[in-house]
Amino acid sequence: MSGLQAVGYFLIALLFGFLIFCLWARLAFSYLRISALNPIALLIHQVTDPLLLPLQKLFPFKSNPRYDWRAAVLLLIVEILKGITLSILAYGTLISWIWLILYVVADLIIQPCNLLFYAILIRVLMDWINPQGIQHPISYILHALTNPLLKFGQSILPNISGFDFSPLIVMLILKIITLFIEHSLPWHLI
Repeated sequence: MSGLQAVGYFLIALLFGFLIFCLWARLAFSYLRISALNPIALLIHQVTDPLLLPLQKLFPFKSNPRYDWRAAVLLLIVEILKGITLSILAYGTLISWIWLILYVVADLIIQPCNLLFYAILIRVLMDWINPQGIQHPISYILHALTNPLLKFGQSILPNISGFDFSPLIVMLILKIITLFIEHSLPWHLI
């Protein structure tokens, strides 16, 4: 891969990564019922609403507000486009449909694991810097996203002498899942 191809690959992967992050965030916010008045949720909606407009016209029905099916369909479409685009850039040709489906499924598992890993890391750092916790929109979202995982981690390893090792356990599990899937694929597009 030449230098120009590597830069193009990086920029396109970055664009797709940003779109996928926004769509996963929208799905999580609707599932966790985070208010649309939250500034972060408002930003995510402003980024994703123009992309979802064609799907809203195509599927005008009213769905359960907890499950944003249109965003899930768009996420799948963006993942498929990402696989096609990056395979053409990396290999000069389109990979077979079976490998494309495998890539999409793997990426649909890896992306939320990575996002949750960094959400837990940021939450731990924010709690360490300011243990009292300022009611900030980001703090509220991070707590809503990570509390179920940290409760699971506390069920595996309860507090030891007042130290909570659940973030470490959960981050380790998330990273093991991610590394296992990434290195089990026969090629590297992710």
